[in-house]
Amino acid sequence: MLRNYLVSTLRNMYRNSTFSLINLFGLAAGLSCFFLIMIFVNDELSYDKHQSKADRIYRLRYHIGDFDIARVPPIFQDHLGPFFPEIETSSRMFSRSVSISIPQESGSEKRFEEDNVNFCDPGLLEIFDFNLVFGELNGALEEPFTLILNREMAEKYFPGQDPIGKSIVMEGESVFKVVAVVEDFPSNTHTHFQMLLPYDNMYDLEPEHLRENIRRNFSMNWMVSHSPTYVLLKEGADPESVNTRFPEFVEEKIPENMQKDQSFEIQPLLDIHLNESVMAQSEPSGSPEFIMIFSIVGILTLLIASINYINLSTAKSLQRSKEIAMRKVLGARRLNVIVQFLGESFLVTLIAALAAVVMAAMLLPLMNTLTNKELDPIIMLEPQFLLGFFLVIILTSLMAGFYPSIFVSAFPPLRSIQSRFSNSISGRGNLSFRRILIIVQFAISIVLISSTLIIYQQFNLFKDQELGFNKNSIVTARIQSENFNSVFGGVDGQLRQKLQSFENEIAKIPGVVNSTLSSTAPGFGMVNRNIIPEGFTAEDNMLCAVMAIDYDFLPTYEIQLASGRDFSASHGTDHEDAFLINEAAAEAFQFGTPEEALGKEINMEGKEGKVVGVVKDFNFLSLTEPMRPLIMEIFVPQFNTFSIRVEHENVEQTLAQVESEWNRFFPSETFDYSFLDEDLLANYETQERFGQLIGYFAFLAILISCLGSYGMILFVSSQKEKEIGIRKVLGASISQIVFLLNNRFAALVGIAILIAWPSTIYLANMWLEDFSYRVEINHWNMVLGSLATLILVFGTVSIKSIATALINPAEVLKSD
Repeated sequence: MLRNYLVSTLRNMYRNSTFSLINLFGLAAGLSCFFLIMIFVNDELSYDKHQSKADRIYRLRYHIGDFDIARVPPIFQDHLGPFFPEIETSSRMFSRSVSISIPQESGSEKRFEEDNVNFCDPGLLEIFDFNLVFGELNGALEEPFTLILNREMAEKYFPGQDPIGKSIVMEGESVFKVVAVVEDFPSNTHTHFQMLLPYDNMYDLEPEHLRENIRRNFSMNWMVSHSPTYVLLKEGADPESVNTRFPEFVEEKIPENMQKDQSFEIQPLLDIHLNESVMAQSEPSGSPEFIMIFSIVGILTLLIASINYINLSTAKSLQRSKEIAMRKVLGARRLNVIVQFLGESFLVTLIAALAAVVMAAMLLPLMNTLTNKELDPIIMLEPQFLLGFFLVIILTSLMAGFYPSIFVSAFPPLRSIQSRFSNSISGRGNLSFRRILIIVQFAISIVLISSTLIIYQQFNLFKDQELGFNKNSIVTARIQSENFNSVFGGVDGQLRQKLQSFENEIAKIPGVVNSTLSSTAPGFGMVNRNIIPEGFTAEDNMLCAVMAIDYDFLPTYEIQLASGRDFSASHGTDHEDAFLINEAAAEAFQFGTPEEALGKEINMEGKEGKVVGVVKDFNFLSLTEPMRPLIMEIFVPQFNTFSIRVEHENVEQTLAQVESEWNRFFPSETFDYSFLDEDLLANYETQERFGQLIGYFAFLAILISCLGSYGMILFVSSQKEKEIGIRKVLGASISQIVFLLNNRFAALVGIAILIAWPSTIYLANMWLEDFSYRVEINHWNMVLGSLATLILVFGTVSIKSIATALINPAEVLKSD
């Protein structure tokens, strides 16, 4: 019997090759889309699961005021173990950029600038799993001035050599010895490293005159959000018992004047990657909303492909009514017919699924490019994927084959043999379900097109949003290695003098319009510091973003004043007792209007001064963040970024001259520059990739929908060939025939539009609610989505309609 069913299935597929190819390609495309999306989603959900102690690893989370931060003060390390007996061990981490030189046997040296150098406590080697390549891990971070490299860096610094015992010089003077080489963490890890060094050695990379000051500050500072801190709980320990005692910890350990609005908790390792609400993450986090929407797109695409299969299979089953009737007359039961058609569905789905795996493997490199991941096709051979693969085949087979099998098995044998059944199948009851499926298919297409337009609009908003400063034609370069410890001072008087001389020299270059110094560039976050505005007290425990800027910062960035004046060297004491604030700060500090804010006093961690000017709000944070209060001061030790505005013409020549001067003044530092507008755009790379991915998969879903429409019109036109022939004989034009066939789909598309519009608005609002700056949902998006669907559907229908209408009536009528 099974052989008979198989032969019958293959014969039927061959006899109806066009329909079979449409079904196979549609299902394969839908399944490949679904497989790709599930591979991506699986990767996002698998972050850090490779760690053998993942269920016991937690990271401290710091809440202060409106801020939710992934870092805590370094002083916590000394108090966690004694206070919480549930903690087996803990470790701080601190990542910074470092200038590195590798001594060569020839006496020369290789120089590098690395961005991901991590300082940590020895406990980190007990918390996380490290795969050793060379050397020894036991006690590796307990000895000062030792380091652990990952394999990539070992090969980069010491190609083809044994790196153990080799020396690496950091910041020109601190010499570290390589004691171990380990494999890098997999890509699905929330944090990565290039090398690990003892935590206490991070102070030794600071200027010598600042080391003890920073060390002393960190030993007593209970507010600075500095180091991601991980804890490993003992076997069987209850994490909630730790969280419930943190208020007691705060009350006992933290000075009373710093306790207000401060709270802490431990966050499970497996919850870190998909938690966007936490600031200061080691690496960009994933988006639960992205995963949800992406999963919905995958399911909808597979649903469209299944709907195509149901519609086409049901339509073609009408031509098999005699075959089914003969089987029943010869003794086949209804169950036998259902099993036959479900078997055919399973075979078609299996073939489509195998083709889908091949398509998915071919498209995975493109997927990696768009998602910035390193997904390997080999993942499709893992047990969980294979299990999911067969589950999808079975579910898709049932979903695609159940209705056609029930529909076909109900054919009355006698009426089918007498060919009367086919004349009665136009009844509403028999076709209503197929109409519903077509409506759902069209609605999904409209939702996907409209949603894609909204996503692109949101991304364009990021690109085109007025930031409150002029980002164009500005080049930025770091003065020294980027380091969060520099909030306590990094530029001394001698370096300040060299910086001023450098600015004076490049000002003579024709292409340089202006230049300035600051702690960072706008759009890349700020350090938050404790402040006491006039009218508040220390007990209010207020934090505010603070930016150190030079006298010519506002004109270089073309930032406008709302009231007051800019900093000026002619006033003599602006570096000691003057502040600029933004409009948001004036409102948050209850200073009144920008004019009323002038002269108000602010105490910032002991520095007392007055507001001399209020600037108009500008986006010093990412556009994903709301506008926040900002204080600007002149504090030379924190200067770390050069910003140079250049003319549009001859940019390369101008920068070559600037680099020449840079090398003359700062021979130990590389002129590693970048364009600010490009750097800002890179902040929204994730959103751009998201829009591109949704666009590609939406296009694929619409293509599948068009295939279904084409298949249906093939069936309808074949059923209507004689009617069309008669109409042509009676004088009907080609346009009238095309209108006749298109008219069958017009009402269905209309109903789909009524369903799609509110669905699109709901989904778009759900996605946009997390953005501080977001586009308004314009109904034109839905109009364009509906028109695009109409054009695609009617275009597909019209192509076949015209071909059918051009057939000679004599050819289709001669058999009657």
